[in-house]
Amino acid sequence: MKVLLISSFYYPTFVGGAEISVQLLAEGLTKAGNQVYVLTTGPVNKVYRVNGVAVISLKQRNIYSTYNGVAHVNGIFKSFWHLLDSCNMFYHFSFSSILKKIRPDLVHTNTIQGFSPFIWKTIKSNKIPLVHTMRDYYLLCHKCSLFNNNKNCEVLCQPCKVTSSIKRNFMLYPDHFIGISQYILNKHKAFLQIPDQFSNVVYNATKNCLNATVKPITEKIHFGYIGRIAEDKGVLYLANELAKLTDIQKSVLKIIFAGKGDLQFIAQLGDILKNIQYEFIGVSKPDDFYKQIDILIVPALWNEPFGRTVIESLSYSVPVCQSDRGGLKEIYDPNSSWTYSPDEGNLSVIISHILSNKGEIAEKKKNCVKHAQKFSVDNYIKNHLLLYQQITTPRPELRKTGIYPVLHNQLN
Repeated sequence: MKVLLISSFYYPTFVGGAEISVQLLAEGLTKAGNQVYVLTTGPVNKVYRVNGVAVISLKQRNIYSTYNGVAHVNGIFKSFWHLLDSCNMFYHFSFSSILKKIRPDLVHTNTIQGFSPFIWKTIKSNKIPLVHTMRDYYLLCHKCSLFNNNKNCEVLCQPCKVTSSIKRNFMLYPDHFIGISQYILNKHKAFLQIPDQFSNVVYNATKNCLNATVKPITEKIHFGYIGRIAEDKGVLYLANELAKLTDIQKSVLKIIFAGKGDLQFIAQLGDILKNIQYEFIGVSKPDDFYKQIDILIVPALWNEPFGRTVIESLSYSVPVCQSDRGGLKEIYDPNSSWTYSPDEGNLSVIISHILSNKGEIAEKKKNCVKHAQKFSVDNYIKNHLLLYQQITTPRPELRKTGIYPVLHNQLN
């Protein structure tokens, strides 16, 4: 099968877990014998190849490029950028030309910020089967997070109502929708008309790390956080919760932060953690990071669509102390992790419990890989190929109804 995947960003540009998931999908489909192309945005037009996958990068076509940095862009220009990004017709002809050259059997869109849903219209005008995976909240919120002023949005704000109402006009084009969790699928169904028979859940995957180095448990327990170091990621909440511990508890733990963040904000965290041993190691490869810690902390305040770092950590035999927001609830396993609601005082109670019951760490470590294997790349690829086959070659008795069998995701 010839498949074209579309993602706002792709290797070597990484913003978050979505890009990792799309790369695992592209390379897994290639390994399974399919011909795979990836279309992405970039600073310039170019074509390159990564691990057998042909990548086509199109220069962003909007009033400015996000590749040039947007920190100092005027708010009015940002508003116009998002408005145009709700219905960007400037890729139509170049994208149509690409489709005619590749002639894919199916197109699978993932993150589409930068392209806009107008590409769905272009795909269907070329009569190509179309699948879309919701990896963020882009169709509802132009910031993709449904999170504002440190609160999760229960309703759409006025600016998001405007951009979402434009995107809504394109919802009839995809043949099928995939949610990376039941939570994100249900959230979209609450605002958009997505029939049950044209949607299902396929959880993300993580590579098998059976040969990874497992850190032995010592007197001092090493906790870790990996990701963007920012307040909206729950890092300030994490620091304040650690500060609530007793002096004795603080003396038997260390916290390691991996990732990028504003230097002023990092200095603020340092002031809060002054009586705790801590370290900011910058961007770190998973192989290097997980062998340094005993427990990963996921302090998410926002409703995570999935929570890739959870299954990644478990694959390295590192148990997780995870927030219960969004899709994180669905991948929680009591045999290998702890969970809490990220309200004041809750995380510090869990950490206190762990420090007083260190034997639980060793017990949970034994079960980590078993749970992570439920999110194997093999299952991930198998679920996608089954869906692709159903959409491109539906059984004759199903053609008239358009109703396909419900797929089984990795946790069944």
